Amino acid sequence: MASLQVLENMKEEVVCPICLDPYTDPVTIDCGHNFCRGCILGYWAPLRGKVSCPQCRSQFRQRNVRTNHLVSNIVAGIRELERAQDGEPGPGTHSVCGEHGEDLKLFCHHDQRPICLVCSVSQDHKGHNISPIKEAAGQYKEMLRKAVDALRKQMDEACKSQKEEETDIKTLKQQAEGLRKNIASKFDQLHQFLHQEQQELETKLAQKENAFLQKIQLNLDIISQQRGSLERAMAEMQGRLTLQEGEFLQGIKSFINRPTVEFKKPVSVCTELDPGDFNGPLQYMAWKRMLKLINPVPAALTLDANTAHPKLVLSDNQTSVRLGDVKQQVSDRAGRFTNWHMVLACQGFRTGRHHWEVEVGKNSTWAVGVARSSVPRKKDFSPDPKSGVWALWRLKEEYVVMKTTRTPLPLPTKPRKLAVYLDYEAGQVSLYNADDMSHLYTFTDRFTEKLYPFLLTGCTIDCLKFVPLQI
Repeated sequence: MASLQVLENMKEEVVCPICLDPYTDPVTIDCGHNFCRGCILGYWAPLRGKVSCPQCRSQFRQRNVRTNHLVSNIVAGIRELERAQDGEPGPGTHSVCGEHGEDLKLFCHHDQRPICLVCSVSQDHKGHNISPIKEAAGQYKEMLRKAVDALRKQMDEACKSQKEEETDIKTLKQQAEGLRKNIASKFDQLHQFLHQEQQELETKLAQKENAFLQKIQLNLDIISQQRGSLERAMAEMQGRLTLQEGEFLQGIKSFINRPTVEFKKPVSVCTELDPGDFNGPLQYMAWKRMLKLINPVPAALTLDANTAHPKLVLSDNQTSVRLGDVKQQVSDRAGRFTNWHMVLACQGFRTGRHHWEVEVGKNSTWAVGVARSSVPRKKDFSPDPKSGVWALWRLKEEYVVMKTTRTPLPLPTKPRKLAVYLDYEAGQVSLYNADDMSHLYTFTDRFTEKLYPFLLTGCTIDCLKFVPLQI
């Protein structure tokens, strides 16, 4: 009964997913799944262009199929076992030797077929490895079972790997969707702001236009009234001219001497729309006002002299630092760095999003980033995230980041100014080339301590400097 169960289990492993029968001429496609040759080619036959796997839905441009000899041998072995289970002779075997009439009780491993006792001592089988047929069957059954077990393990590994990839796809899509919403939200604010700016400017223009139009219309009304009076006076005079002499002369003197209608031109309206309001640097003016939307704005930072290595020289306003030639006479405070040429900013962050810029100029040895409050000050340590330092380094002509190992960072151009972005809650520290805001590197971690912007320099040629917001 146990052997029957094993046989059934083995048969389940060699079933084609399309026809649901044991494989016939099994082949493997590019994703690693197996099918009958006729089944998969028939499945793809009506399709044009790309084809896909019926199981995992992976898509392929080429219709590649490779004969799977291992699966083919396993199917053949299972069919052999089925025939043996039913008491039927296998293919190419007979219960009696056709040449000697003896029972086939032995198996020639060299020729891969059952033989009789007489065959085993014949010249044809001299030197061949021969064993009893039951022993050979047991040996090959064990080999077949091991092959099935190996395939089952591979199938389990393939299923596990497939689930991992599917999980990665889901995670990636969720992350991308979150970032997509963040992008849309930020730019929607800008769009709304610019639309509002446009509407306010157009409204202001319309109000000025209407004010001028009202004054001009008032002048037109005055002119129209005066024209009416002039037209009436002209009509009376022209009517007088049509009378006969006698009638015409009656009271002519008083008619002529009566007050005449005079046209008085209204005060002209200035129709000059101030171009300074509507034809100036509109984009720049909108950009200046748009700064109120920027979050975070570049922080105004100063350096904490009490943390500076004794060889570091700070500027009077404590915004820049350079490497001096000799150590200065300074107090040996607990927070002062004495191993690395580092200095922390006075301002630290334990929440929120922050952004600042650092001018590195021609300095050839520096590090720029953030350090946690407990970073070692007196002893030597590896300045990496494990020790509480997240930074971009320049070491002569090489740019690197310190992670578990020193990792080179190929940059297309040498940045002269860096931008650092910290999102404490998201565990993100990103560095950019501040001239064009091209992304250089991002650290992701979990922050639990206060973080301080820091500068490190090993070059006396040029200083490092915190750059205030410049418009």
